[in-house]
Amino acid sequence: MRVLRLAKYGAIGLALLLLASTTYGQQLDRYGGFLDVKGQRTGFFHTERISDRWWLVTPDGHGFFGIGISHPITSMSEGAITFAYGGSQEEWMRDGLRKMRELGFNSVWSGPYSLERIRFGNIDAGLADKIYREAEIPYAIHVPLIKHQVELEPGENRPDVFSAKYRQYVSEQVAKRVAPNRDNPWILGYYYGYGSFMREELWINQTLSYEPGSPGRERLFDVLEQRYRGDISRFNAVYRTSFASFSDLRKNGSLTYPRWISAVKAGEPLPARAGSKNILADAEALLGEIVEQLHKVSHDEIRKHDPNHMVLGSYVKHTTYPKGIWKRIAPYVDSLGPQDLSDVNPIKPSVAATGVPAVLSDQEFGNVYPLVLQGRAGTPGAVPDHVDRLVLYDMLAGRIARDPDFIGVSFCAVLYDQSHWRRAYDRGQPGFFNIDGEPNQSLVETVRKANQRILDSVREPLDEAGIAELHRSYIETKAAYRRVMEQRFALLKKHADE
Repeated sequence: MRVLRLAKYGAIGLALLLLASTTYGQQLDRYGGFLDVKGQRTGFFHTERISDRWWLVTPDGHGFFGIGISHPITSMSEGAITFAYGGSQEEWMRDGLRKMRELGFNSVWSGPYSLERIRFGNIDAGLADKIYREAEIPYAIHVPLIKHQVELEPGENRPDVFSAKYRQYVSEQVAKRVAPNRDNPWILGYYYGYGSFMREELWINQTLSYEPGSPGRERLFDVLEQRYRGDISRFNAVYRTSFASFSDLRKNGSLTYPRWISAVKAGEPLPARAGSKNILADAEALLGEIVEQLHKVSHDEIRKHDPNHMVLGSYVKHTTYPKGIWKRIAPYVDSLGPQDLSDVNPIKPSVAATGVPAVLSDQEFGNVYPLVLQGRAGTPGAVPDHVDRLVLYDMLAGRIARDPDFIGVSFCAVLYDQSHWRRAYDRGQPGFFNIDGEPNQSLVETVRKANQRILDSVREPLDEAGIAELHRSYIETKAAYRRVMEQRFALLKKHADE
């Protein structure tokens, strides 16, 4: 059974429960599930297809839809801790939970923290774990089996997931983070990290670059030999190499997959050279082998300790896993976890092919950056103003709630304005509140209303045509903002060059 747990608002959020109850003229169960959406009562959150949509089902057996933010606790919140809470991390964390509930967030798909966001060592993770255990809000546990690329130290390799050393690492992490939570009904499930397998060609190349005879290298060359039916001349023609045999390739050869693989998956055209289509397909097969291995080993280890909670797997960029890879890992996860809605790799066909619902694990809705940062290429999710964040959030609320394939959403958001002086990854993401704890009032009001609208409309899913129309409008609006930002970038660069 697919187990997940979604949100109860808790005693602190009683007002929100009453608001939702009034919407339907009914009461909710203690976890916030709709009493008239009936599923199995298992004692743990799980997923079920009930009537015309997928639902999370509460431990008490009622349908629920989870709404959260992805980064409630981060190392870059030092300003808020200092100025709004007088240096008290405990007050900051506890008030953060209150603020999330007041905004209408009823679950925390990331748990109190994801490790790439607290990597500077200035956050008391043990305190955060304690506070969340006491909070009676559904939350997931980060089992850090795959590092986000920003966590990699200079010269650090990506792991060989086929090795005995990696299996031992998985065993240790699962024992540490899963075993103590097996009986906690407030745990949603276990996820492995954000942005897993970003720059997929680097994962493939790293694995192929290990010493001859290493498990990962051998496995990937096995896959290539099978794909080319042992015909090295055919392989050489595609890759423009001159190996005498696959044995020669294994012992003496190297292979490097190009950067354009990720770009093509994101919608760029395939390079106009012979063999490009084969190389892209080979890369998907090799990445699929790595991803499936990680998910199988991790799932089996988790199930040794915990047979009930959901396994959420990796939260991945929307272009990272095509449908073929989602199908490969479907036996080992209880939900598919693309980070965003996508127009180039929609999740709907993968839900249909796997019979597994989806959660949008890090849905962005635009960020407003200082001008000095806007002038740097690559600032992610930039929009001109906070009002544009409101537009996108409101559009997403309607789009996501009406889609029967989704069981929840975690928005890429932080509670407090973040410092942006550490590294490129930490680019001053704006929050719902400033570092003095004062709300960005219009944003706060819009988010509160939009989150309530999600709960008001989730029981009225649209058909495919209706969803497509909402999706088209969202994508067009997002593209329009992107064009404005590109013009801003160009103007700032022109002025900088003068």
